[in-house]
Amino acid sequence: MQVAFVDSGFFIGRRGRHWGPRGSLSKMHRLLKRGKRSYKQFFNLQRKTVINDMKYLEFRMRSVKYMPSATQNVHMCWDGIKGRNNRGTINPDYKANRAVMDGIYDAATYTIFDYREYLRGIEFNPDDLRKNWVSYYEEELEADDILAIKVLEATKNPDYEIIWVFSSDADTHQFFAWDERIKIHNFVDEIPRTKITEELGIPLEYVVDFKSIAGDTSDNIKGVPNIGVKKAAEWISEYGGISEIPVRNFQFAETTDSENIAEQMLAWRKGEERSQNSCMQEFGSWWRDLEKGKSRTIAKKDYDNLVQNISTISNYFLQHDYLNLVTQNYQIIKLPFTNQLNR
Repeated sequence: MQVAFVDSGFFIGRRGRHWGPRGSLSKMHRLLKRGKRSYKQFFNLQRKTVINDMKYLEFRMRSVKYMPSATQNVHMCWDGIKGRNNRGTINPDYKANRAVMDGIYDAATYTIFDYREYLRGIEFNPDDLRKNWVSYYEEELEADDILAIKVLEATKNPDYEIIWVFSSDADTHQFFAWDERIKIHNFVDEIPRTKITEELGIPLEYVVDFKSIAGDTSDNIKGVPNIGVKKAAEWISEYGGISEIPVRNFQFAETTDSENIAEQMLAWRKGEERSQNSCMQEFGSWWRDLEKGKSRTIAKKDYDNLVQNISTISNYFLQHDYLNLVTQNYQIIKLPFTNQLNR
């Protein structure tokens, strides 16, 4: 016995293809504007593309031996029009890179395009799209939140041998750690769980921690500055989740007066009769950049070591603590969304 849950983002992605420069709907629309096609033909083509999209989805399901039937439904999870609002109270720029904006964007109040209304406009019932399909919608939840809720419910059923998740959203990769029966398909191929561990270099249970540190450009979530995917993976491999990583690792110091910093460092080095290379070996490779007057952000431990030797240089740095940012990112990325701030 199997079960399958689908992210409705599938339809949005397909719609983008149909309306692309070479898409069938774009071509038909251009012909319609020139009077070479009728509104009826355009209407029928819109319906046809949706029908073909549903057939394509079921084709992909059958390719992994999931056969939609009365006992094996397709569980479609739709994005709520206010689904971004909860996360927007934490990060107003959440998914700003995907927004269609007239004026200032604020994820806490933004409402998305409701694809279900589009379907109704071309005479489909989104709650009864196709035989053996079931729909779920909550106005204030995103599709992957509903996916997460339904998948968690499914893990409690011992009768399911496989729990399928059809989604191209990488946030769903955190599901792998929940149950060995969970499999994820991105509408083109099945994603092996080993691929995630190999690509990121971390255990599956730390996917959320990893993205909280490194950030997620697809959702416009900024990570810790100057800490890329490699360093984030190193921290997790060494310490574990963000609650185990020393707070000091999230603290940095940014230069505010590069010229004065360079002058003081050069004067100190000459007074100590040290070479630049020896300073780089003791303090770090960043020494050269700062002595050249370049702007840099350095780790708190490096800053403390520098100030211990040149105390007055502290006047030309601004200190940052990114632990709060990482903790907020964790709350945004963790599925399903909860208002409780956990780290």
